[in-house]
Amino acid sequence: MITLVVVALVVAGVVAWLFTGYGAPVLREATLGAREQALVAAVADAFFPPGGPIPLSGTQAGLVRYFDGYVGRSEPFPRFMLRLLLIYAELEPLIFGPRHVRFTRLTQDERLAALESAGLSSIYFRRVTFISMRAVMTMGYLANAEVAKAMRMTSEADPFGLGDRVVEDEYPVSPEAHP
Repeated sequence: MITLVVVALVVAGVVAWLFTGYGAPVLREATLGAREQALVAAVADAFFPPGGPIPLSGTQAGLVRYFDGYVGRSEPFPRFMLRLLLIYAELEPLIFGPRHVRFTRLTQDERLAALESAGLSSIYFRRVTFISMRAVMTMGYLANAEVAKAMRMTSEADPFGLGDRVVEDEYPVSPEAHP
C-alpha cells in the first residue's frame, strides 16, 4: 500500500513538473491555452530574437496571436496535428537535450541549440517537426506589416501583370475526359 502511495506521489510530481508553471495566457479569448501560448512565444523568440537583424522579435511581431488564429481557423484534424506539434516541441528537449527540461525552461542559447539540433538531426521525424514549426512561424512573422516594411517586402496582387485579362487555358480538358 505504501509503495502505491509513493508511486502515485512520484507520478503526480512528474505531471506537475511537466504541465505547470506557465503563468497566465497572453491572449484571454484564445484557442490556445496558457501552456501552448508560452511555447509559441518561446519558439517565436528563438527563431526571431529581440535585437536581431529585424527590429521586432517573434512575440513583438504577434506570433502568439497569429498561431492562435491559425489553429483556430483550422479544421479539426489539422488543429489536432498542430497541437501535437506543440506538445512534441515542448517535450523534445526531455529526450534530445541540450538540457533535459521542457523547451520553455531552456535558456535562449539552449533553445537555439535545441532547434538547430532538430533541424540537422539524422532522425527524419525531428527534421520534419522542425521544418513544420519553422514554416508556421515564418508565415506569421512575414505577415506582420512592420516586419514586411523592414524587409522591404511589397504585396503584389498581380505578379504576372495580367490585370483584368482572361487567359485561355493552353490545354483545355474536355468534359468528356472526366465522366
